[in-house]
Parts: sequence; C-alpha cells; structure tokens
Amino acid sequence: MKELLETISSLGNQASFNRILAKASGRGTLAWHRTLRRYLDLLVQAGCLKVEEREVGSVNRQQLYSIKQSRPTLWAGPAILRIHGLNWDVPDDDLYSFTTDLAALTRARQMNLGKKQLLAAGREDCLAQETRHDDQKKTGTIELVVAIIATRHIDLHYFFKRSDELEIGQAVRLLLQRLAEIFTGPALETDPRTFLVCRERFLKILRTYSKEKSLEESVTSRKDRRGLALVKTLTPLQIVKAAGKQLGLIG
Repeated sequence: MKELLETISSLGNQASFNRILAKASGRGTLAWHRTLRRYLDLLVQAGCLKVEEREVGSVNRQQLYSIKQSRPTLWAGPAILRIHGLNWDVPDDDLYSFTTDLAALTRARQMNLGKKQLLAAGREDCLAQETRHDDQKKTGTIELVVAIIATRHIDLHYFFKRSDELEIGQAVRLLLQRLAEIFTGPALETDPRTFLVCRERFLKILRTYSKEKSLEESVTSRKDRRGLALVKTLTPLQIVKAAGKQLGLIG
C-alpha cells in the first residue's frame, strides 16, 4: 500500500482510477482492477485518501483521489475484540479509534456498527492496543486480553512486534510467562474442573508456539516498564476465570 500511496501522490490532481491502475501496473505494484478498488476503498475509509467526483461527459462520474494523511485510522476496544472471538458480553459502543501504520491496515476488517461502517484493527493489534489502553485508562479490560491469549492461537511474532512499538513488550511477555506458569502448575482448589479444561486448551496452544519457534521471541532485552504492574496484579484465579468465561465454562 505504501507504493500505491506514492503512485497517487506522483499523479497529483490527475489521480483517477484508470491512471492509478495504469501507473501501478507499470510499476508492478498492482495489475488487477478489483484489487486496486479494494485497496483504494480501504485507504479512503482509513482516512489516508479522499475521493472527489467530477463530470466528464459520460454516465459514470470520474473519481479523483488525493492524499489526506499518511497514517491510517483504525478501531479497537472490547466491541472490536468480540469480532475476533471474544466470548464476553460487552457494550456495542465500547470501542475507540487510533492511528497506526499501513502494516496494520492490511490486517484490518470492515464491520458495520449501526449505520456506520468502521475499519476494525486485526486481532493482534487489538490485543496490544487494549493492553496499553488499560494501562493508561485503568479500564480493567486486561482480563479480555487474558481471555483470548489463554484460549486462542495468535500470531505471536506480530503481537510482540506491535507490543514493542507501543512500549508494552515486556508486559505482554510477562503475561504469557504467567499463563505458562499457572497452567503448568497445580490445579486451583477453588475450581479444579475449569482449571483443567483451560490448562488443556492453553498447553495445546503453547505446543503450537513451540513448533513455530515463536517462543524464542519471548525473551527480550527491552526495558519497557509500561503495563508491568497491570500484569503483575492479575491473580491466578482471575486468569483462570477469564479463560473459563471465554470457553463458556462459567458465567
């Protein structure tokens, strides 16, 4: 998408769909009009491009694109985590926007919220954003992050990368370490059945990470302090309950 934005910028006020397609094809960036249309729509919706129409003497009006901003705007929050598999009841309007980069835009998904259409950030971006958001705003939503990480396989490499950029890399690595320690330890006496089911699920995910060699990135020399206190205050019972609720074992 970076090359596409450069193409549009180079065309100035002549950046019509056909001119963009011709130049992008010549550069080897894009050669299929449907793919270009999808990318242009994404960039418009993300706030990177604006589009204007003008009469050209034909049935269809010509669309002209221009650069509006370099960084896309996406949406995250508990309501967005729900489309990524969160099995908790959360308000439909519990979401917020944030600016990011084009790599995150390629993972974004369109979603309808009432009459509005939003670009929802990808799962790993949402998890990283929610961890930082709770650290900053004290929302208590770190349990939602726990619920997903403890029960669903994620792109750990990308999650660590995004977390490092948000200066919470140490915190999310500590969270993964705490999950591993808790679910490889003795069962909690308060709810052993829930614990055992959650342990089986998490250890299966952990074995997958081991095969992918993703866990090699769980060690870092970074000195980020953000979010560490947030993760340290989570109790083993909170973690097991969050995972159990996600799996539908408890209300």
